[in-house]
Amino acid sequence: MGICFACSLSHVFFVFAISWALRTFYWVWVKPKRMEKYFREQGINGPPYKIFYGNLKEMVGMVIEARSRPMELSHRIIPRLLPFFYHIVEDYGIHACLH
Repeated sequence: MGICFACSLSHVFFVFAISWALRTFYWVWVKPKRMEKYFREQGINGPPYKIFYGNLKEMVGMVIEARSRPMELSHRIIPRLLPFFYHIVEDYGIHACLH
C-alpha cells in the first residue's frame, strides 16, 4: 500500500476546497462583472459593481442627507424618499434601474 488513507483523504479534501473556492470566486466576481459588461454593451449603464457591500454606503449617505434637509412644498417626493434611485435615473437614465 503506497499511499496512506489520510493522505488520499486530504488530497480529496484539497480538491473539493479548491473547487469550492473557484466556484465562489466565479459567483462573487466573474459573473457580476460579465453581466455588467453585457449590459454596457447594450447601452444600459449604471454604477460599477462593488463586491460585498455594493452601493449601500452611497444609498445610506443619500438618505441621511435627503432627510436632513427640509422638504420642499411640492409633489416631488421621490428625491426625498428614494434619493439613490432618483440620482441613478438622473445620471444614467431609466434603463439603469430596470435590470
